[in-house]
Amino acid sequence: MKIEETSIQCGETGLYGQLYIPDAVPAPGLLICHGLNARGSSGLRLYARLAETACRSGFVSLIFDFRGVGRSTGNFDYGIGEQEDVKCALDYLASRPEVAPNQVFIVGHSLGGAVSIYAVQNEKRVKGLVLWSTPKNHDYNVKKFVRRTRGKLGICLFLFFSYLDKVFDVSRLFTLEVYGVNLRPRYVREKLMKLHESEALSKLHNVPLLIVIGSNDNIVGVDEAQENFASANEPKSLLIIDSADHIYKGKEEELIAKTIDWINKWK
Repeated sequence: MKIEETSIQCGETGLYGQLYIPDAVPAPGLLICHGLNARGSSGLRLYARLAETACRSGFVSLIFDFRGVGRSTGNFDYGIGEQEDVKCALDYLASRPEVAPNQVFIVGHSLGGAVSIYAVQNEKRVKGLVLWSTPKNHDYNVKKFVRRTRGKLGICLFLFFSYLDKVFDVSRLFTLEVYGVNLRPRYVREKLMKLHESEALSKLHNVPLLIVIGSNDNIVGVDEAQENFASANEPKSLLIIDSADHIYKGKEEELIAKTIDWINKWK
């Protein structure tokens, strides 16, 4: 196995990535899209572990940092520009001579899963999509998060400040931080909360789908995974990992093994 650092140009943005190349090539490709985290793909060791394990199983694996986080340039774009990042990373991976033609799988975690759903619409090179802990829609999910962390009054304050934020930066008055990323209320409402994953899944055809959720995930939740599953087209599978939280702490080995087992069925 060889690990190669790379930079992927995506418009004016440079995406930092690491490519894991197995000894036997050409091989299928695996694109890994991290969840919201100021440190990007290095925010959780989980992503590198998946890349390493998949590489040993015969996949050319790519992990990368979305715009504005980790070692990538640009600004975080609340799930909109990140859709282009997935497309650019997919183009890069598919163009590598080590990758077999039209044999790319994608694993997306949380927001990484959400933007992947949009990015692969009408994409024929993708042979399977795995969603780890992906919300059913971000309007519901954001309000649930604010309610859980700030109470019912917090929802009213958030919406008030999201409109006031159009006039001046309210970050000193109302802070909303998720995994080290400081979110401006205006752009959360105008961009992030426009993502409707279950609706996008209903429009995704001819891409095998695995939806994974932890039974103890209090950020997304089993109910959201089940709604995504109900909206998705066949072929599809739903996997609930017992006692796992949003980042699968202590359950990483089981998550990775079952993910790769599912991908191998469609390889």
